Amino acid sequence: MEYHNQKNTINENTLIYFVDDDLIYLKVVSHDLEKQGYRNVRSFSNAKDIIEAVKEKNPEIALLDYHLGGKTTGIDVLKRIKEISPGTASIFLTASDDINVAIETMKNGAYDYVIKGDTALIRINHLLGNICSHRRATKKGHVVLYYKISVILLIAVLATLISFISYMPAN
Repeated sequence: MEYHNQKNTINENTLIYFVDDDLIYLKVVSHDLEKQGYRNVRSFSNAKDIIEAVKEKNPEIALLDYHLGGKTTGIDVLKRIKEISPGTASIFLTASDDINVAIETMKNGAYDYVIKGDTALIRINHLLGNICSHRRATKKGHVVLYYKISVILLIAVLATLISFISYMPAN
């Protein structure tokens, strides 16, 4: 039970940005993410708004559509996000089933490429869970590493003090 609560807390705190020019799909996905426990999702209907938001606050995850209307594509958005926030994991969620587009997104640093369809939301939820689990494990690993370093430093300081004290002349 404790793990489940911890997982939900991680989901609630995960900042996700989602851009799609299809307003209905934008609402459907946002609602599904909320049902899955992701309470910190911001939706955008164009490239300019998501890029401005990334400049203000870096998301942990970005869901990107490829076709965003106009001249800007999801790959353009991905490149800008990587420049501004290299640690943001970007997943493409798009109707484009062009293999060349998929390859191009991955070459530019996308975490994964999901084609919109019946199982897309299941796949997105699975990918988000993987990203959150990886980040949680990385954070735990850093805490353990800092603890080990602290213990080693403490032992070194104590050993130095003991050596210093043992060389002091007795009065």
